[in-house]
Amino acid sequence: MSPRISVLMPAYQAEWCIGAAVESVLWQSYRDLELVVVDDGSTDATAAIVEAHQGPIRLVRQENRGVGPARNAALAAASGELITLCDADDILFPRHVEALLALYEQSGGKLVTTNSYWLLPGGIHRSKMRYKGRFPPPETQRRAILEQNFVSTMSLFPKELAEELDGFDESRWRTEDWDFWLRAIFAGHRFVLQREPLSLYRWGEASLSSDWQAMDADIEALYDDLEERIELTPEEHEYVRRRRAGPGPRRLGRQGDEALRGGRYGEAARSYREAAALCPSERMLVWKARALAPAPRLLGPLVRRRQLGIEKRLGIGAGHVR
Repeated sequence: MSPRISVLMPAYQAEWCIGAAVESVLWQSYRDLELVVVDDGSTDATAAIVEAHQGPIRLVRQENRGVGPARNAALAAASGELITLCDADDILFPRHVEALLALYEQSGGKLVTTNSYWLLPGGIHRSKMRYKGRFPPPETQRRAILEQNFVSTMSLFPKELAEELDGFDESRWRTEDWDFWLRAIFAGHRFVLQREPLSLYRWGEASLSSDWQAMDADIEALYDDLEERIELTPEEHEYVRRRRAGPGPRRLGRQGDEALRGGRYGEAARSYREAAALCPSERMLVWKARALAPAPRLLGPLVRRRQLGIEKRLGIGAGHVR
């Protein structure tokens, strides 16, 4: 009998972390699952570490082609009715899959995304979670997914969805998941959030998303042909054109952070204001824009002191960006 849930894990040169990721899947309280690992042409011990584990694991090997093709290869090998993703540097707590499935059933089959603690160089802090505050309600999710990828990779969805969407776009090296969720939402699907953080999402210089210049380029490419690929309302067309006209909110937010660290408070205020205008669903950008707006030179040192204190405590800084 096929398992109900397949956990898909692409991996490349992941010997430093994949053992913990595999173990975290195998210790799940929900047992009707399989783990499909795709070794995307690693030359280190990634595959050997996976093979050393006992349990419902399927290892697929392929030449190095990138994360999109690796996710699609895992989808092709998966036998589960439902799919969830776990990257090789993530760690799941024992109730993670169980909680995803419970909300999936409770919601009547909506797509389910999940909360996580950021795994930072300085460890874990209870205030540093993937989701804090309000989650986009169904009626705003089209606009929210245009502003930013508000959906975690560690989400649960029917395998039929991947078939409906023709899988992940293999031309997108760093935004294949954002593109997948965007197409799902514009096809009429909606997400609900499992709020309890039951996983660790690694945020650091070693992660794929930390290559910020390449990530910015891939995000810009996501918008290049969006108006041809997706049926947009006039308001959505206007938003996409605004995004293509200048720097995106990630880049503006980093510019604001750099200016804040350097004591250039007027410049920081302008960058945060422009970033928040493009991405009002990003809580921290909006907070920084509002905090500095009344009097940048007066309030800037206070905001800077707070920011530097958080970065020092968590071991993050200019090299750890989103």
